[in-house]
Amino acid sequence: MADLSTYIELHNNTPYTLKFASETEVHGDWNVRPPATIASLKSASFSMKDPSWIIPAGSEGTVTYQVAVPDTNEESNKPPINVTFTVRFCDSYSADNNYCIFITSHPELFAIYFEAKTGNDDWHKNHCPRSGHPVYLRLFIKATS
Repeated sequence: MADLSTYIELHNNTPYTLKFASETEVHGDWNVRPPATIASLKSASFSMKDPSWIIPAGSEGTVTYQVAVPDTNEESNKPPINVTFTVRFCDSYSADNNYCIFITSHPELFAIYFEAKTGNDDWHKNHCPRSGHPVYLRLFIKATS
């Protein structure tokens, strides 16, 4: 049987520690859970597997991390800006339904992109192959200033 798992690496190329906010399991179970934090300039890996012991469905879910960015204006008394980073992903059992969506709540503060591939194929920037197994994702976050 095909490996319908999704393997994710999140690269935190920012001066902030990312804090885990939430996750969902649409199909599958966490093989390796997302860590509670990802330190500045570090990366972390996590993965979701297909519950193939029941009925093959694939792996599908979301993960959100957050960071509070302080206001750098010395004359301002504004509270920190709460920024989120969310990935939605799927390695689908049915044909041509794989996907990756990677978003941030504040694109003016952070540049993000992802690379994806299936099996032993080549990496694709900001594009997830619609078919093939398993799905591998590399997510990148960088502060814009």
